[in-house]
Amino acid sequence: MGKNWLLGAGQGTSMASGLSQKNSFVVKSVGIIFILSRLFFLEVAGLAYIYLPQAWVEAPQGTLPPGGGLLYQVATGLWVHWDGLWYLSIATFGYQGRPQATAFFPLYPLAIKLFGGQIVGGMIVSLLALLVGLYFLGRLVAMELGSETAWYTLLALAFFPAAFYLNAVYAESLFFALAAASLYYLRKHRYWIAGPLGALATLTTTYGFLLVLPFVCIIGPAERWRIRKLFHLSWMPLGLLGYMAFLLPRFGDPLVFAHAQSNWGRHFQILFVTLYQAAVSAVKAVPLYFPGHKLFATGLPSLTPSNLFNFLFALFAIWLAVISFRRIPFYLWVYGAGSLLVSLSYPSGGVPLMSMPRLVLEAFPLFIGLGNIMARVRWTRAAYFLAAIPIGILLTALFATAHWVA
Repeated sequence: MGKNWLLGAGQGTSMASGLSQKNSFVVKSVGIIFILSRLFFLEVAGLAYIYLPQAWVEAPQGTLPPGGGLLYQVATGLWVHWDGLWYLSIATFGYQGRPQATAFFPLYPLAIKLFGGQIVGGMIVSLLALLVGLYFLGRLVAMELGSETAWYTLLALAFFPAAFYLNAVYAESLFFALAAASLYYLRKHRYWIAGPLGALATLTTTYGFLLVLPFVCIIGPAERWRIRKLFHLSWMPLGLLGYMAFLLPRFGDPLVFAHAQSNWGRHFQILFVTLYQAAVSAVKAVPLYFPGHKLFATGLPSLTPSNLFNFLFALFAIWLAVISFRRIPFYLWVYGAGSLLVSLSYPSGGVPLMSMPRLVLEAFPLFIGLGNIMARVRWTRAAYFLAAIPIGILLTALFATAHWVA
């Protein structure tokens, strides 16, 4: 009665009906986009594994590389290369006194273990998490910018060239699900749900800690900076402190996960210096693409060719951040831009923007700006997919055959 009185005689019912239609639209959109995008990447990866030359990847200590016949490899084995082997080893054997392994946060390996501790379990976790993440992101965008922008946001993200990692035994899907759900409940002012989800996201990857930024943007003004409500800003630090408390008795160093990054040459550096080094490395990598068969050479994979697409993906991500600034709510932009800034400020020696295509996924709210443009300007839809599909085929094929991507 009170709500209808405030909204007008029929407005309450009309609003409820509109929300129901939006939710129904999101559910249908998520189902369609999830199935089509996952089938696309599964098909490309399977064909690449069968018909293209494979490289050799060394498994981390205490882990056996995936085995089995051709059918097993096509269905599951090819989805656990590189970092996936680390996650699988942690799920199976724990950290085992290996400081280098601590760079891989514990929640995703734990989830794999809960689903059997094998490659299939890791893929199930990733795919289910992706479905959840798409659902919450779709609801969030529909609530903020409408159903059409939500549709194109999900479409752009699901078919992003590096989105095959959301199938793989990698933590990106789980982080995406937890972060998207946390942001959705944050926007609904349900802090007791948003906060713990943010803490779990921080136990999945360090990027979860950056959720503090949108929490400040929403909770501060909405709650008039009341101390009791600002408690919810502590969820992400609590998640990180929990991991540090776990590491201290085992390694004698609560920051061993940060020090472990030196194994990959990671170090802090001014953003513009990183971009300059990346541009130089990208130019040097261009000849490796002509002829293209050098990308699929057998033997120990080379990271050098990735310098070209690392730089191009960085430029794309920076462009996303710029065009999204006035197109998406600030609390979403500040998290996406913050994630991108971190990725660009911690280069790796020899491969300045190592893993950049995958790390763009951590800044997933920036895709909302792209979705908003695609919803308004028709030609951008064709332009995006004319670029995304062939690049996605190339990168998926490289990953499936154990060559280095990100």
